[in-house]
Amino acid sequence: MDDPNIIYGGDFENNYYLNLSSIGELILKNLKLGGSKHGFINGQTGESWSYDEILKFSIKISQALNNVGVKQNDIISIVAENCHQYMTVACGTFLMNAILAPFNYTYTKRELKHAFELINPKIVFVSSSTVKNVGSLSKEFSYMKHIITIDNSEHESAIPLKKFIENYSNASFDLPQRSIKAIDKEKKTVIIFQSSGTTGLPKGVEITHMNILSCKQGYNDDFKYLKPYGENLSNLGIAPWSHVMGFMGSFFALLSPERVHIFLPKFEGETYLKCLEKYKVKIIAVPPPIIVFLTKTPLFDKYDLTNLRVIFSGAAPLAKDVELAAIKRFNNRIIICQGYGMSETTLGVTGTFVQLKHGSVGKVGYGMYAKVIDSNGKSLGPNKVGELCFKGSRIMKGYFNNAKATAETIDKDGWLHTGDLGYFDNEHQFFIVDRLKELIKYKAFQVAPAEIEGLLLSHPKIKDAGVIGIPNNVVGELPFAFVVKLPEVELTEKEVQDFIKENASNAKWLRGGVKFVDEIPKNPSGKILRRELREAYKISRAKL
Repeated sequence: MDDPNIIYGGDFENNYYLNLSSIGELILKNLKLGGSKHGFINGQTGESWSYDEILKFSIKISQALNNVGVKQNDIISIVAENCHQYMTVACGTFLMNAILAPFNYTYTKRELKHAFELINPKIVFVSSSTVKNVGSLSKEFSYMKHIITIDNSEHESAIPLKKFIENYSNASFDLPQRSIKAIDKEKKTVIIFQSSGTTGLPKGVEITHMNILSCKQGYNDDFKYLKPYGENLSNLGIAPWSHVMGFMGSFFALLSPERVHIFLPKFEGETYLKCLEKYKVKIIAVPPPIIVFLTKTPLFDKYDLTNLRVIFSGAAPLAKDVELAAIKRFNNRIIICQGYGMSETTLGVTGTFVQLKHGSVGKVGYGMYAKVIDSNGKSLGPNKVGELCFKGSRIMKGYFNNAKATAETIDKDGWLHTGDLGYFDNEHQFFIVDRLKELIKYKAFQVAPAEIEGLLLSHPKIKDAGVIGIPNNVVGELPFAFVVKLPEVELTEKEVQDFIKENASNAKWLRGGVKFVDEIPKNPSGKILRRELREAYKISRAKL
């Protein structure tokens, strides 16, 4: 590209993964490399699986899916906590060239209903904690043929995974032919992640085979930076696999059998520290709240964490002060690297495994282009703040069944407009400044204010509402609501917060608080002026 303000991340070091025919071929080749090695470990239970066991179980799942009529473009969903079976279901789906759609297991019944109506999954794998909600909803959707409990729990509306495999995996099919058959890997969707937008409820982000193969190639090319830390590196994952960072990080680790990957179903402080010590973990990829925990926990000195050498931070911005405090807590033995990405970019599009300038999210990834533009779309030079845009093989295919939203995000020249403000310096390191989008970032989750507002407006005592995110050093941002009550009604802050707790998942709770006001500021077309709400919040805090 001729524009000097467009930054290119450089060519891949080789094209091995880019030349594979599909994700199915990637799975078959890399799991076979692992053989009998036990390199995938549940840190909470101590259970470990060999790569041979994972491959064998994944193939059985493929056979069972095939024998209940799953076709190449059918969608398989998972609504469950992280576990070994979760990843084998994912691999089994990919081996069939079917499509995986993971959902957040903390979704309420209302949120699940929207997700199912959007995606239309043919089969849903659940856990004991989610089967009740999914089972009750399945009666409304004729396209949902089977519900399978991934942890083999019993429920009247579902079949345990063990029984599903026993009943349907007895007849084989030509797995290599299905997995390696020629497909258009640049257009064929392999996974659909949920991504909240500014308009409210989640959209489906379509990720292709080539998107993942490109990320995997870049991931492997970056391994050279880890050589100083020795062989057989162990890493620990904590992010939920319904989230792009959690899923892609653990999936790539699973397909890197030269390393050991430990995962946890959920975060619990002391369990996390025990795993770091027990497995002599050298690398972790975490959202900023985990780094805050490591920096502040009084349990820190109880465990030997001297093996930890690299912390990779992603999913939300990491404050420079937190970064420096963490390095100091580890007596300067660690490096902290940041990356930047979103569901729409498959994983990170900037980042590295070497320490860069504090606050930097790294350099542009292999095969990717980046630019910063002003409000008129003009590209900007170094140290000038504008909207970050990216182009290349990691950019999503689009939003599932939503051409309008896709066109609003990816322009006619293929540039994805992130809605985030940032800049690059003279050394082409990128920095995030703020967000143009209205999304609230709570921990690693994206929360759409419009969704909470819509829910608040369904309350019989609420006339109007506006929601913003307020800064919090521990979790990023907290949802805060301005509420207009109907005339002559009694309504307390706690009632409003409890209403959201009952109807929305954890990340959307109004932890920031509630303030009752006379009106919500809006422009002539009726759009909420969140900038004025933020100013009103600052003024109210200043008076305290």
